[in-house]
Amino acid sequence: MNRSVESRACSNIVSESHIAREQYRVFKYSLHIVLALLVFSSCSDKKPVVVERYSPEKISPQSWKELKAIRDSYKAITNLDSIYKDRIHSNGLPYHIYEPESLSPGKPYPLVIFLHGHSDLALDAHRGFPKGIWSLPSVQAKHPHMLFIPRHRTIDDNWTHEEYRTMVIDALDSIIAEFNGNASSPNIDVNRIYLTGFSQGAMGTWDYIKHYPHKFAAACPLSALSHGPRNESEARAIKHIPTWIFCGSRDEGVNASRLSYQILKTVGAPDVTYHEYIDHGHVIDDFAYFTEGFMDWLFDQKLQNSP
Repeated sequence: MNRSVESRACSNIVSESHIAREQYRVFKYSLHIVLALLVFSSCSDKKPVVVERYSPEKISPQSWKELKAIRDSYKAITNLDSIYKDRIHSNGLPYHIYEPESLSPGKPYPLVIFLHGHSDLALDAHRGFPKGIWSLPSVQAKHPHMLFIPRHRTIDDNWTHEEYRTMVIDALDSIIAEFNGNASSPNIDVNRIYLTGFSQGAMGTWDYIKHYPHKFAAACPLSALSHGPRNESEARAIKHIPTWIFCGSRDEGVNASRLSYQILKTVGAPDVTYHEYIDHGHVIDDFAYFTEGFMDWLFDQKLQNSP
């Protein structure tokens, strides 16, 4: 090979090597940008960019209208004030407790905890949905359980404030001690305590499982604006908790729900589901619980230890 040909060949090899290195540099830089966007999305006021590596279940308008038809078939759930006991804990927390008359004394039953939205202080909001869903005969017949509904004193209260979070957990512990220490009342199965909430209550749901990752057998946040896992470290700490996320695609917090789902899947959460209602907004709590298979899934869960 003459020197000119050899020189050109060497030059091409060097050039190709440079191009390969440059392509790798661009790829690596782009990857850093994507990761930075994911991190930024957890604290930005703007809608974050979420890279969907894992596909959630997109619920079509036809399907969520069918869920609303189930809700409408009940028309309204009334007289909740007469079956849900109104109490105030010694720490000042107001709450409702539902103890169905059909439950047997001394037998352990699951406990559902529902955290309401920001201004949803009344039992009859949304025609009694979702607080009344848990008392429906069709639900209780298949999944007998008790219900604990903590309440805000005023709209200035917040589930995620440390003081209020402590009040709720203290009240929960007192309720468990009360029922489990009384032979004439049904008991609470401490391995089957389920936490769910809507809007600000969904934010509280995320917040409580992060602070108490070994207390709840399952979690179900609906329309959470934030407070889900923001990074892999937070996700790993709660990945053992079976979680079912619901949100509308037009909800202001939809990207927070998407991000929480993606991060949990990334760290290997074995049981996390996300239903996103296409072209639906914020208020989904009055029909989401009617999702086929949801109640069976929820009441099948038992407390698990983290790896």
